[in-house]
Amino acid sequence: MTSIEEELKQTLASLSELSDLKTPVLEDDEAATAEATSSALRLLSASTPLFAALKRVNRRIYKDLSVQKARVAEERAKVDTARLSLQNLKYEESMLDLEVKVCQEFQSIFQDIELHDLQEFQQLRSTSAAAVLKTEEQDADAEAKDEAMEDGEENLTDEHKLMLTRLRFELQERKRLEARKQTLQQDKTEVVKENKEKKSNLEQIEKDLKDVLVAAEAIKAKFESF
Repeated sequence: MTSIEEELKQTLASLSELSDLKTPVLEDDEAATAEATSSALRLLSASTPLFAALKRVNRRIYKDLSVQKARVAEERAKVDTARLSLQNLKYEESMLDLEVKVCQEFQSIFQDIELHDLQEFQQLRSTSAAAVLKTEEQDADAEAKDEAMEDGEENLTDEHKLMLTRLRFELQERKRLEARKQTLQQDKTEVVKENKEKKSNLEQIEKDLKDVLVAAEAIKAKFESF
């Protein structure tokens, strides 16, 4: 029990005791009336401090009540803020769940790419990395060296990193093969052009030989006519 409650009970008890001391007043008895009036004045004098104390207690109770209301309002605001934060977190959770579901159901074009099997990939990657590290071309192969070193440092036990490494290696291999194809195509074009030139030269030589034979036959015929 708080001190305010104790003080309030004591004040009310004192006022109740004073109220019990009140004497009834008889209308026809002047002496009794005077005595009752004197007693009432004494009761009023004695109760005045008690009423003052009661008012003081009332002010304290009102003040404490206001403080408690303010605290309740503050706690209610905290609860409302926490509830709003919880709702926001639940909304974010639902959005994340949706994004995870979308990612899980996502069909990537990489799933349709034909890759080297894992054993062949590891062998080719080791061979390719060794070849890159031995090259002397600084500008052209600097990026390839960095990628080879990066692939060598990656943890290939991680499925995601392994897939990225295989895709990157597949891209490098296809670029290399495409460059090789272009080189061979260019060589083929040059060979075809050279063969055409040789064929044209041979045809011209054959024509010249025929002309020489015709001229030789004419000269032979002239000599035979003598």
